[in-house]
Order: sequence, then structure tokens, then C-alpha cells
Amino acid sequence: MISVVDIQTIVHLYRSGDYSRRGIARKLGISRTTVDKVLAQYEATQETPDNEALDNLLTLQPAYNSRGRKPRRLSRSIAAEIDRYLELNAQRRRQGMRKQQLKKIDIWQILSGQGVQISYQTVCRYVTNKEKAGRPGDTKAYVRQAYAPGEECEFDWGEVKITIGGVFRKLYLAVFTTCHGNLRRAWLFSRQDTLAFMESHRNFFRQIQGVPRTMVYDNMRVAVKEFVGANEKTPTEALNRLSSHYVFSFRFCNARAGWEKGHVERSVEYVRRKAFSLSCHYASLAEAQAHLDAVCRQMDAEVSFGNASEKQLKISADLGAMRPWPGDMGCFEAMEYAVDKWSTVCVKGNRYSVPDRLVGCKVTVKLYSDRLTMVLNREKLAVHERLNGQGNWSLKLEHYLTTLLRKPGALAGSVALQQVPHLIRQLFERHFTHCPKEFLELLLYAREHGYCFRDITDASGRLAHRGLNALSADQIKAELHSADNALPPDNDPAATVAQDLIPGQCRQIEQLASEAVFTTDTLLNITPTHTITAI
Repeated sequence: MISVVDIQTIVHLYRSGDYSRRGIARKLGISRTTVDKVLAQYEATQETPDNEALDNLLTLQPAYNSRGRKPRRLSRSIAAEIDRYLELNAQRRRQGMRKQQLKKIDIWQILSGQGVQISYQTVCRYVTNKEKAGRPGDTKAYVRQAYAPGEECEFDWGEVKITIGGVFRKLYLAVFTTCHGNLRRAWLFSRQDTLAFMESHRNFFRQIQGVPRTMVYDNMRVAVKEFVGANEKTPTEALNRLSSHYVFSFRFCNARAGWEKGHVERSVEYVRRKAFSLSCHYASLAEAQAHLDAVCRQMDAEVSFGNASEKQLKISADLGAMRPWPGDMGCFEAMEYAVDKWSTVCVKGNRYSVPDRLVGCKVTVKLYSDRLTMVLNREKLAVHERLNGQGNWSLKLEHYLTTLLRKPGALAGSVALQQVPHLIRQLFERHFTHCPKEFLELLLYAREHGYCFRDITDASGRLAHRGLNALSADQIKAELHSADNALPPDNDPAATVAQDLIPGQCRQIEQLASEAVFTTDTLLNITPTHTITAI
């Protein structure tokens, strides 16, 4: 209930002429509706010949009429629904996903979205009593800061645990939050390293088509190279290159002072909770990233302080005041590696294949956060999805065709055959186990004539559909030539290496890939080049 003092203050501010009705509501922390009611009563008193009505308005405490109000009760069905979400929180804790629990406000919003008539306070009381968790209040004082549009943006990492394609994985959230408009954007990465740090910035600046004037970081290792003295910090080469290319300044927070970048600290927790508390099962990283993008855009339209239109105006002001976007910066490390007897190069403990004609040669490996590209004398040799952990092998069968033609008996038990698309392996097992050399000649023929794996499996499928139970290489070759709708390999999605990648991380990355001179640990700008097919 509004107090007499509030009424007096509202009238005073209104009569002063310095505040609008919206400004009064914001200053006093009172709803606009309440301010309108009080001022309507005030204006009504101005129509009376005496001042008694005004005196009553300014001196008498208003009485709240509670007659006819229907008491709200927490039904068993609603309580059971709240219990279901509390049990979901318990499951999250048992799975080590403590940071992805639903809060009281989330539960209330879900119930409200389902049409349940219940107040937020009722949900809070029920959950608090259920959990029996009384937490002491924060006794620290904080100073609220004001930010100019487009001036500052904060960055931070967060962890998230979700299931991708049936595999439970720990991923990393790269979260950006503008300080003025509270615009939030986030990307998922498999690792929290320098390349992911650079690519996240590239993705953010590209998406908003602008660059904040100042970026704010804590003492993360991908941004701070070393400490000099008590307070001085030396930035990493990656951060220097980012700031030089995109033309922004940066500052670091003090150690153990998360409140100095409170926007993004809250955003990491908020984004993670909103995106991955209810749903944590996705078919691919691309699907998880698409869900995350949708959640971030939904948060842009949410009412925070003020109303939704005010937030949109702040976000627009942020975007309009930023520095111009200068274009993408290439985000990779280039190093030279020797090709071993297995026709592989060992990169950070994992092995990746190249064509077998290169055994004993040195090739340039361009390392991205999600993939590797091998280059030799302006020729792109191979592209591999980057492996996690150590001791793993990524082998492409097309790299070993020459060797296997000399040793066709080695094909059946090879790791390279195990890693080809399922339909290709199935084609071999059904029709070519007794004649592996014929199968290898088919693959070699396809490579020389510009066909990809998809073309081969499609041709085989059409032949089987016509009733051919036993297929030969010659029959598949003839069908390949007769197919009028065959696409060139560069346009075939089946020929693209590493399909399960996050959108925005593999576009417009490589510039001058075949023309640049690379050195160890060099980060360069590059332009699009042609795509090499898988066969």
C-alpha cells in the first residue's frame, strides 16, 4: 500500500515541473499506474472550491478495501508441478550441473506461461520452506555506475554441461554483455583457449556489425600474459592483435573483484540458466548454438528495469554509438609439421591424415578452435575436425588410396575405413569385401572425376532401388555418369568436412590461404578460398 509520504512526494515532484509521470515512477520505485492514480486524485482536488480535499489527500492514510478479494491457495497440482522442477534441480546437482538449476523466478515464469494463476511471492514462500534454506543478506555496499552508449562491453567464460548426440559433454560459454543496453550474446566452444577467445570476439563483432570502444576482462589466461608488479598486467598477443584489428581499448578488473564486471558475471549465470536449465539434450552443436542464439534474442526483448521499449532504445543506442566494424580477422595459428610414416601429422597429441604421397614432407597446419587445415605450396591438402583429448586419430580413406591399391587386403581392418561415412562402409561390406581392390579403384575413379561420397551412395541407392542386389564398380560408374542431377563436389553438403560445427565459426575465415607465408604461432588475416572435397 502506498504511504502518505509517497503521496506527498509524488504531488511535490509533479508540481515542481521537473519530472514527468514516468520520471516520478522511476525515481520513487513506484509503478506508473500508482503515480497516475495519485495525480488523478490530486487534479480532482483542484476542481473543489476549498482545500479540504487536498488536505485529506496529503494527510490521511489511504484505506485498502480488501472486501470481495478471493484468497489464493496453492493447490496440490500446482505444488506437485513446483516439486517436479525442484526435483529437476536436484538431478542437475547430482550430475554436477549446479549452475544450471532453475531459480524461483524461472519456476514462476514457467507456471505463468502455462496459464497458472499464482503469485511470485507464493512460489518463493513454497520453495523456501521446501528447501529450508535461509540465506543471510548481502551486507556489502556497491556503487551503481552510469555508462555511455557503445562505450563498454564485458566478456567472460562460463561452463555448461549438455548432451550432444547422446554424449554428455562439458562445453564453454563465451558471453558478451554491453554495459549500457545490456545486450547479451553467447557462443559455445569445445575448449577455452586462445583460438576460441579470438573467434568469439570475431563472431560478436561480426554479428552486431560494430565494435565497443572498451572491452572489460578479468584476469583470464587468454587475455593476461603476465602480472607486472602489484597491479600492472601484460596483455597476450592474441588480445593485442584483436584490439589492433578491431580498434578497441581494454581494461582488466582487479583480482577477486567480480563485481567490477557485474554485468557479464550475472549474464553468464543468467544465460546459462535460461538456455540450459530445462533443455540440455541436442542432436548437434549447431542445434545447441541455434537454441542459445534464440534465447539471447529473447532476452533482448525482456523487461528489466523500465519497460521493453526502453530496453530496445538502449540497445539501439549501444549499436549506433559503436565503432564501425572493420571486417573479420583471421583466427588461427600456423605451424609446420613433418608427415610421418602413417601419413599423418601430430598436432597437440592427436594425429590427422594427409595424402600418402606426402610422407616425409613438411606441411603447414592452420589450427582453428574447431578444425585444422593442411596447406602445401598454395594447395589445400585436407581439412579435419579438431579432436578433443590426446592419442586420437582422424584418418580419411581418400588419403590412402594409392597405398591401399598396393595392399588392398589392408582395407578391411583399417581405421580409415572405420571413419568413413556409414553408407560408404556399408556399401563396401555388402558388395566389395571379396574384391577390395575394385572398391578402391571405384573411389579413385570418383576422385579423379570430381565425385564425392554422396554421389557414390546415391548412385548405389538408385541401382538397389531398381532391384540390383549385387553391385559392381562398373555399374556404379555408369550410374554416376547417367545422373543428371549430380552436383559438383564443392557444392555438395556431404563433401564438406566437419559438418557438426557451430554456425558462424566456419564462414569467411580463410583469406589468402594459398598465398600467405606462415610461421610458427602466427595469427594472420585471410580471405575465402576454394573448398576441397572429401573424395
